[in-house]
Amino acid sequence: MKRKPLAILLSCVIAASVMVPVVAEEDAKTIAFCQIGNYNTWRIAETEWIENACADRGWNLIYTDAQSDTAKQVSDMEDVIAQKPDYILLPPRETTGFETVLGEAADAGIPVLLIDRYTEGEYVTQVSADFVWEGEQCAELLHNYFGDDERCNIVVIEGTPGADSGIKRGEGFDAFIEDKDNMNIIASQVGNFNRADAQSVMENLIQAYGDDIDAVFGQDDDSAIGAIQALKAAGYTPGEDVMVVGVGGYADALKAIKAGEMLGSVECSPYFDKAFEVIDTLEAGGTVEKYIQNDGRIFTIDNVTDELIDVAW
Repeated sequence: MKRKPLAILLSCVIAASVMVPVVAEEDAKTIAFCQIGNYNTWRIAETEWIENACADRGWNLIYTDAQSDTAKQVSDMEDVIAQKPDYILLPPRETTGFETVLGEAADAGIPVLLIDRYTEGEYVTQVSADFVWEGEQCAELLHNYFGDDERCNIVVIEGTPGADSGIKRGEGFDAFIEDKDNMNIIASQVGNFNRADAQSVMENLIQAYGDDIDAVFGQDDDSAIGAIQALKAAGYTPGEDVMVVGVGGYADALKAIKAGEMLGSVECSPYFDKAFEVIDTLEAGGTVEKYIQNDGRIFTIDNVTDELIDVAW
């Protein structure tokens, strides 16, 4: 049974507050989690998972919500460092801008684990998916459908500007279609990994390109779902008139796949057991690799089941 997302509820109640401590025993480890924000399905699932993982271990949790603001996330990190937690979990909003604060954490002797994204600076390890592979798999899903000859004009709904995940997914997608003469990106716009933004972007793309659009690559599933909503509102039938792919493995995406409205989704798990395994290893005096991969799966009409939908985020 899934627990209710306490940190999300707290952040809604006291959104102006910088930090929300979730306190366990006094002698327990203290983990600080400096979240980007809870602006989409994936982030909410990640926040809930971190909360539950700390609670299961009886560890203290210091939780911050940067509300999708890089400067605030850096400021949150500075405030957290002053509290001297044992470890910091950081999903950095952008690939730069954290160098100084990461140096401050290192000087304070606080190990920082990057989760789900990369940024420049000092850190112990990065635990994340292979974003390049995710982009490649999205492109391959479209290629498997359109083949080598049928026209495949693609619009891309990008994630947060400067985010490692979106950049590398784009690189993987572009590399795959580079030698496919029938597969061409005709437009690309920022959707900020947000369903409402993606829907608005897709509405604009439909107005500009209309029937020239054959496929949509959403750099996350909220982008893909937003695109599906816009297509349906414009009178198109997703899964027939336009093929849509995304990244995440969200429950809504799996439902769309099962309904025939979405071609496929490449899983990017918001669960970070491996990050907590890193902490266990470090506590035992061991060493860890600089990069640890969270594996993913590919979901299509061939393998999506009600059971998968029930356990998806």
